[in-house]
Amino acid sequence: MSFSKNFTISGEYLANHTSSNCQDVNFLNDSVQRCEFVNSVADCSDTDGLVSYVNLTYCMIGNPIYGVIVLFLWLLVLFTGLGVTADDFLCPALLVISRTLRLSHNIAGVTFLAFGNGAPDIFSSIAGIRQANPELVVGELYGAGIFVTTVVAGTIFILSDFKPMARPLCRDIVFYISTTFIVWLTFLGGSIKMS
Repeated sequence: MSFSKNFTISGEYLANHTSSNCQDVNFLNDSVQRCEFVNSVADCSDTDGLVSYVNLTYCMIGNPIYGVIVLFLWLLVLFTGLGVTADDFLCPALLVISRTLRLSHNIAGVTFLAFGNGAPDIFSSIAGIRQANPELVVGELYGAGIFVTTVVAGTIFILSDFKPMARPLCRDIVFYISTTFIVWLTFLGGSIKMS
């Protein structure tokens, strides 16, 4: 169901169309109508997490702009908590494992650190496939990869004064671009064949 940007949904529309998409809430002007819409449309209900962010944004806060600001601040808190957890627990454990197995820091980062970083992506992809939502899975995997290679690596290059090793960096860039292109070709073809 598509709408033009200046179309508004009336209360009569809400009464006659109960199987609407949750994105239609953005076409409502009144905060009371938005809250009623979020509570009545099944697509807006979030039963998987502890907090229903859609309900929080449109019912508890009421204004979507303030809701985005609150959720952005919450995202900063989560990133800070994740950084502290990785700094206090993941990195020391990774150092002990790499010393015990006599691995170089480069190999430990490519294997163990990548597994620790990618484990949440695996579980969210499994959850997306179970819910028959392949767009979520593809978007999450591409988004995570692009976020790590641009935002995380860029932030580290800006904040830390170090010179990366040229050969491993070029190797990682070439492999990432190659695999991204292969995955893109696979999705463009629309099928995966085992030969």
